[in-house]
Amino acid sequence: MAQPDLSGGCNRTPSRSLLVAGGLVLLVQGFSIFAPMVVLGGAIQWPDSLDFPPARMLPLLREQLEGVRLGYGLYLGYSLLFLVTGVLTIRLVARPGPFGALALIAIGAAGVSALARAIGMLRWLTGSVALAEAHAAPGLSAEGRAAIETMQAAINAWGGAIGETLGVAAFAAIWAIATSLVILRDRQLPAWAGVTGLAAGVLVALPALELFGIAPPVSIVVSTTGLQLWFMALGLLFIWRALRKPD
Repeated sequence: MAQPDLSGGCNRTPSRSLLVAGGLVLLVQGFSIFAPMVVLGGAIQWPDSLDFPPARMLPLLREQLEGVRLGYGLYLGYSLLFLVTGVLTIRLVARPGPFGALALIAIGAAGVSALARAIGMLRWLTGSVALAEAHAAPGLSAEGRAAIETMQAAINAWGGAIGETLGVAAFAAIWAIATSLVILRDRQLPAWAGVTGLAAGVLVALPALELFGIAPPVSIVVSTTGLQLWFMALGLLFIWRALRKPD
């Protein structure tokens, strides 16, 4: 006697529509980093401005406030999209059925990464803006200006450690490596997708060496670009599989 299907459909391979959706989300995630880079690069010379001293950064921030809000607003949206990208990618690369430990680790890392990135972005949209306005107040004493600059340096260091070092580097690397191990274990995708993902994960993790007082061998822009290229490759792979999938 045939046994009833109690899986609720969770053991079926991904549908064509889910593959297309996953591919498009990955492509958007891959390309969306360039919008804030262009806007912020033109407005405040980002990413070099991350290392500007507060005495230079605060007046520049106030002068280019509209560009900063647009650029970091786009960056905030890109950062939050990472959670959707992370969960959807795991669903597509894991074998059908309930998630295993590696997949759950990847999903958790994607959530922490998105939250940490968002906190890092918000420093430029909230606290730093308020300090830039206070820094330009007429009649401000030299001591008051120095105190504001010290606060800005502290906020930037704190926000950078959370957003860039933990969010963009450490937890994004955990997600990429765990996802790549799922790809290699479950064999739902070609092996090259997992191997290149491991390489991208290691590359994006390198800026996190700053937490241990070690100068990273690559900048966060270079390391992040490797991950973005992997997103694009997976996105194209999912769309190609959707086009080849029988009706």
